[in-house]
Order: sequence, then structure tokens, then C-alpha cells
Amino acid sequence: MNKTIISTSIKTAIAATLSLSLASFLGFEYASSAGIITILDIFETRKATVKGGLKRMVSAILAFTIGAIVFEIFSYKTWAFGIYLLLFVPLSLLLKIELGLGPSSVTVTHLLSYGQINPSIIKNELILVLIGTGFAMLTNIYAPESQDELKEWIYNIDRDMKDILNFFGNTLVNQLDVEIYEDKIRKLEADIGKAMDLSIVENDNRIHNSKDILRDLSHRQIEMDILKEMYEDLKEIPRAYDEGKLISEIIIDTGEKLGDPNEMIKVKERIEYLNRHFSMMDLPQTHEDFAIRSAIFQVFRSLSEFIDISIDLYKINRL
Repeated sequence: MNKTIISTSIKTAIAATLSLSLASFLGFEYASSAGIITILDIFETRKATVKGGLKRMVSAILAFTIGAIVFEIFSYKTWAFGIYLLLFVPLSLLLKIELGLGPSSVTVTHLLSYGQINPSIIKNELILVLIGTGFAMLTNIYAPESQDELKEWIYNIDRDMKDILNFFGNTLVNQLDVEIYEDKIRKLEADIGKAMDLSIVENDNRIHNSKDILRDLSHRQIEMDILKEMYEDLKEIPRAYDEGKLISEIIIDTGEKLGDPNEMIKVKERIEYLNRHFSMMDLPQTHEDFAIRSAIFQVFRSLSEFIDISIDLYKINRL
């Protein structure tokens, strides 16, 4: 079973039981409502739980205000609850506190049972909301850090990118199976997706978080898209192409120097040199030659863009 499911189940069971027990111990009416509110207020991350809890508190105050006014004007009848909903629902949607529609309305129905409203009843209901919301927030006070796991993901992603660039270089001088690339890019795409999901949860669980890892992964997602485009251009360059070895070497070198900004700058200078070299060659004589030359220039552009992103990311992380 998924660890998140197990963790959420345990936290929900313990928090709801404790909130219900506390409300009962303190002698509040409808103590079970505290447990229900706790269940509804527990979210996956700390940020979502705090945000949801605050919205439900605002919702409860608004619901009681509207409910008290409606019931005092139209009496404590079932049909008056419909009038309350006609006012409360659109206001909740406008204020974006619709999370509290259900639990707040349940507590308002308690007023129907009381048949009256007074400070003691208001206090009872609002404290139930406070207890339920408070225990929900407590469940996410501790959230295990995933920094080390995310750094390992990034290390593996960079290693996979180096592997793909090495594969690209070898495709220009060797006949390699296209399925090898598809397996590699599929794995890279899946790894980046999993790491992104984890980094979003990590960011929401950390009150003080620079979002550095989330930003780093976003850059690597862009680099992956460049690799996909590059592969399509490499397919236009035949294995027997005379200058293929030069292109092969610069692609492999890009992969080997990935992560070293000083060496990457040198690689980019070599790419610019090769770009000039191919620009000075005789113009293509056939449509096929023109397509090959165009693909080569596009590969150089993609490599340069790939390197620029890597260097920019290094500079940002140094700030």
C-alpha cells in the first residue's frame, strides 16, 4: 500500500479520535462534529491543511452569522434552512471558501435543534470548529523532509541526460536501435515527473523553502524537451555522413562536461566554431543534402540552448 495512504489514514484516525474525545471531555454539545471537521480538514500537505483550516474557520463564522439572522427573522423552521443556503452558498463561492460549505452547514443545523441562539450556543459551535480544525493542523506539524531523496533524483536525471547525449553521439557513427532511445527518454520523462510531484509536496510542507529544487527540475524538463527535438533532427543525418564524427564528438563532449559550467562554455565555443565551419562549406547541391545541412545547424542550435540552460541554472544556484 502507498506510504502516503497509510500515513494519511493513521493521522486521520488519531486526530479525529482525539478531537472528538477532547470535545466530549470538555462537555460540548454535538462533540462528534469536532471529529468530522478534523476528517474533512486533513490534506496531504502542511500548506493545504493550514489554508483549508483557515477557510473553514471563516466559513463557520459566516455561516453562523447568516444562520442566526435567517432563523431569528423566519423562525427556526426547516424551510428557513433553505433560505440560509440560498444566501450562504453563493457567498461561499464568491469568497472562495466553499471548502466549508458542508461542515459549516452541518453545525448550522444544530441551531434548528436548539430552536434558539445565544452566546453559549455560538461558543459551543465555534469551539467545535476550532478543536476540529486545530487537530487537523497538528497532523502536519511534522512532515518528513525529502531533500536528500530529491537530490538523488536530480543526480540520476543528470546521469540519464549524459547517457542520452552519449547515445546521440554514437548514433551518428554506429547503427543503434531506436528502441534504446525510446526506453531512455521514457525513463527520463517518468523520473522528472515523479521528482516534480515530490518537490511540489516538499515545497508545500516546508514553511521556509526557496523552491530551488522545483526550479531546477523545471529547467531539466526544458532540457528534456530539447533532447526530444534534437533526436528528430539527428534522424535526418545519415550514418555514412562524412562530417558525422565531428558532430558525434561534440554531442558526446556536451554530455561528459554537463554540470561543469567552465567546461560547458568551452564546448559552446567549439559548437560555434563548427557552426562557422559548416557555414563556409559549399552549398548543398540536392534536396537531401540541404535537409542534412539544415538538420546539422538545428542540432547545433539545440546543443547551444541546452548548454545555456545548464550554465544559467548554475549561475542562479550561485546567487
